[in-house]
Amino acid sequence: MSGDNLRRVTTGKTMGDRPDERLTPLETVDDPRANSSTASRDAIPESLLTSVIDDVADGDLAVDDGLVTQSLDEILLALIALSDGGTHGTGLMDDLSQLFDAQLSPGTVYPRLHDLEADGTLTMHELVQTKQYLIEDAADAEAQIEQAAYRHLLVGMFLRASLDAL
Repeated sequence: MSGDNLRRVTTGKTMGDRPDERLTPLETVDDPRANSSTASRDAIPESLLTSVIDDVADGDLAVDDGLVTQSLDEILLALIALSDGGTHGTGLMDDLSQLFDAQLSPGTVYPRLHDLEADGTLTMHELVQTKQYLIEDAADAEAQIEQAAYRHLLVGMFLRASLDAL
C-alpha cells in the first residue's frame, strides 16, 4: 500500500495540543464494529495476523525493551484485562518477559501501575504480601489501548508501504 492509497482522518480527540489523526485506506471497508457479533475490531489481513500469531506462539517474537516501554501503559492495561481476576506486578513482569522477551525492572513497571491507579484507570487491592491490580475504568483503558494500536498500525503501514520502494 503506498501513501497515495491513504487519507488522513481526524478522530475528534487530541494528542497534546494537536488533533489526533489517523491514516486510513481510501478503499471502502465495511466497519467491523457495525456487526456486534464480529470478534475483531478492525479488518486485518488474515495472512499477516496468522503470521504474527505463529511467531508469538513459537516464541520467535523478540521486541526491543524500548518499544515495550513506549507502550507500557497500554500493554499493562491489556495484560490486566486479559487476566482472570486481576494480577500483580511480578506476574505482569513475567508476562512481559514471556510475551515480548522484555526484561523491565520493577522501577520501570511499578511507577506506571501507580500512575494508572492515580488516573483512575486501575484499582489496586492490597493483599497479604502483594498488590493486585484490576481495571477500574474500562472505557479509558479501551481508549488508551485502541489509540496505541492505531499508532503502531500507522507505523507498520508506513514501513510496509516503504517496502514497495525497495
